[in-house]
Amino acid sequence: MPEQTQDNLSLPETKMRKGCCLEPLPKPCYVILHIGAGPTHLQEASGPALVVKDGERFFLNDDIWIERLEEPLAKKVQKACEPPHYNIGTQEYDRHLYAFVQRVADIEHHPYEGLETLHAVLTMSRLIHPTSVGDRYCAKIFHYGLPDSSIYAVQYRGISPDIFLSANQRDWLSVEDGQTLCGLMPWVSKDKPMHYRVHRAYWYHEYVMRSSVLDIRLPLVATGLESLINTSEHGSGTQFHVRVPQLATASGIAFSEAEAKQAWKLRSKLAHAEAFLYGLDTVLPANEHTDLYEKLDMILRSTVLRCLQDEIFGDRFRDKDAVDAHWPLKS
Repeated sequence: MPEQTQDNLSLPETKMRKGCCLEPLPKPCYVILHIGAGPTHLQEASGPALVVKDGERFFLNDDIWIERLEEPLAKKVQKACEPPHYNIGTQEYDRHLYAFVQRVADIEHHPYEGLETLHAVLTMSRLIHPTSVGDRYCAKIFHYGLPDSSIYAVQYRGISPDIFLSANQRDWLSVEDGQTLCGLMPWVSKDKPMHYRVHRAYWYHEYVMRSSVLDIRLPLVATGLESLINTSEHGSGTQFHVRVPQLATASGIAFSEAEAKQAWKLRSKLAHAEAFLYGLDTVLPANEHTDLYEKLDMILRSTVLRCLQDEIFGDRFRDKDAVDAHWPLKS
């Protein structure tokens, strides 16, 4: 959660310009920077196009968009969000790839209320394609578009501000990813709730993304899958063995019941603190742990995404009876 301190920087809504004429100042915006190198020239030539380029805005709705900030503004946001240190010189340069931007509502009932929506957008984007954009470079620009606007860094406590990706994973959104994200934007409204099971799985995936430790990631991703398919306190292992491969098949992912049994055994030993992963090579060789986890993550992410894209499919997780009917334990 962001640090709950009121910023005592109440700035006027108008500013003196050209003598005595008062002109309205630009409205505030929240920004979250994606710090990263982006695609190489070869990747741009042969792979998916970056979601936005210099001078462009990719609108997700009327109030939220993605853009590459002008270099001076990007440097100011980075400077605002980075520790000042003491007696150490720094060389400022622009390290952002693009930014998620949201207009701040005229009325917020608690500090940074609008950031809840912007973070929901980022969480949904990670269902489409995980990227490393986190919370370290999150700020409120009081007058977005004004060169000398004050910038307030929003600092987070109690969660990891970082997102961790698998090795060699594309770390940017493409134009196609952005178009898919546009289609999910109705879900950021509080008037459109997710099914409770889907909502739990949605957030468990986000919890997974905020840990760099596979010993934590694997039980969390398994719990996210359980939140979708577990309908009884008895036979949890059997439900996992049978239903997770069914979810995989529905998403076109190859995942066998034998792999599900291995995953469940690893999950159980980790959850009950019987061992760390490095001591579980008798269950599965250590060099195969990451591959198994990544399959589980893909199944969870693909299933939740499809629930949001296809509400008929999502209704298969509406309640216990719907799960039992659509994901049978017996053929």
